[in-house]
Amino acid sequence: MKNNPPSKAQLKHFLSVAWLAAHKGGQKSLSYFRKNVSVIKKIDKTPVTRADREGEVVIRGILSREFPDHQLCGEEFGWNKDECPDYKWWIDPVDGTRQFIRGLPFWGTLLGLEYKGEVIAGVMHHPAINLTLWAGKGMGCYANGKRVRVSKIKNLKEGTLTYGGMRRVSKEKYGPKFTKLLQSCFDDRSFGDSFGHALVCQGMVEANLDPEVKPYDVAPIKICVEEAGGKFTDIKGNKTIYGGTGLSTNGLVHNQVLKTTL
Repeated sequence: MKNNPPSKAQLKHFLSVAWLAAHKGGQKSLSYFRKNVSVIKKIDKTPVTRADREGEVVIRGILSREFPDHQLCGEEFGWNKDECPDYKWWIDPVDGTRQFIRGLPFWGTLLGLEYKGEVIAGVMHHPAINLTLWAGKGMGCYANGKRVRVSKIKNLKEGTLTYGGMRRVSKEKYGPKFTKLLQSCFDDRSFGDSFGHALVCQGMVEANLDPEVKPYDVAPIKICVEEAGGKFTDIKGNKTIYGGTGLSTNGLVHNQVLKTTL
C-alpha cells in the first residue's frame, strides 16, 4: 500500500476511521464544554484545557490501533514517530480553544490525512453545533451527509468575508491593508477558526482568512474546501498547509483577496 496511491476503497476506510475518531474525540472534549475546567498556558502562551488533551488521547488511540504504521502529529502531544512514513495524520482536538473556554459553540475537532505531502482526506467535526464536514480526494465534500459546494459569487463587492480575529490580523504585515479588504466586501464577520472555513465549503460565505495557523489547523480544511469546488492557499498564494497562514475561498474571489493582502 505504501508504494501506490490509495484506492477509493482505502480512502473510504480512512474517512470512516477519521469520522469515528473525530466524533469520539469530540465527544470527550464536549463533556467538558461549558463546565468549570481549569485553563493553563502552554510554552507558546496559548491556552489549553483537559478537553484538548483528553480529546487528543482518544483520537490518537483510535488511529494508532487502526493504522500502526502511520505517523500522527497532534497539537497537544506532537509526533508519535521520528521517521516520516507515507501516511501522516494531523490532529487538532479543539480548534478554537479560546471559543471553547468562553462557551462559544463554534470550536471544532479536526483530522487531516496527508499522503506523500498531499492532503487526501479530512474531517471537520463541530460537536457543540452538531456539524460535521468530511472530504476525500476525488470524492466531494459533505456536511452531515449532504454534498456541499462553494458559492458562485464572482466579486467581493457581492460577497461575505470571515476572518480569524482582528487582533491576529492587525499584528501581521498586511494588517493595514485589511480595512481596504473589508471595505471591498458586501459583508464581513469574524467567526474564525475551522467554522469560518466550513461556511466557505457550504457556500454561505465567499472567503475566510486566517492569519496564523499550523498544519493541524488547516489540513482537513484544505481538502474539504477543494472538494467543495473552492481554493485553499496561504496568504502568499501557495497551495500548502505549511505557510503559517490560511485562505479559503470559493475560488472566484481568491485573487481579489490576495491582491488586497499582498
